[in-house]
Amino acid sequence: MEQVLLHQLLERTNLLVRDMGIRLLHEDQLAAALDLTPSTFRTVFGSKAELLLQVTRYNLARQRHEHQELFANLATPVECLLALLRHSVQELRGSHHDYHIVREQFPLVWETMQTYLQEYAYPLLTRLIQESIQEGQLRAALDAPFIARILLAQFSLVLNETFFPPDQTNLGEVYYHIFFPYVLGLCTEEGMRLTATHFSKAWGR
Repeated sequence: MEQVLLHQLLERTNLLVRDMGIRLLHEDQLAAALDLTPSTFRTVFGSKAELLLQVTRYNLARQRHEHQELFANLATPVECLLALLRHSVQELRGSHHDYHIVREQFPLVWETMQTYLQEYAYPLLTRLIQESIQEGQLRAALDAPFIARILLAQFSLVLNETFFPPDQTNLGEVYYHIFFPYVLGLCTEEGMRLTATHFSKAWGR
């Protein structure tokens, strides 16, 4: 299948999952929504689990590309850090929120997400925090790798359905109220000055 057509199918699936959630969609429904026969669906994707895995990889690649576009228009690492967190809030607000189902029923998808966090998000957070410290935008006493781990732990807390049931909670709002006050407390006066506009946009939503 041509790459352009495959990307179109993955994008359509992404929108479908976002609107309906993972648990409500069966393979035949997915095939019909993508204008594929059940046999063609199985030939192209194999199964619902494989399709969700491809959609997840597609989404994560898209996010990495969007991060680079965001950073290209910002002058300082602390602004990049805030932009990264705002982007994550927007992603969560538009997500399906069925992460507990992903963890339980689609382990390869969950593993892909965890690998992304450890191999991409953690080094990126560490770098942005370290550069922000070096440039006097975050407090000098901070340990960049440790703070990055805390941010990832907070993200895991957001996805914990015991504390934040997805059918009762907007995970984007939870993420927003956990992360932004925390990062605000890490900033120096210079960091606050540089990020004032970003915080204003975030709080004003």
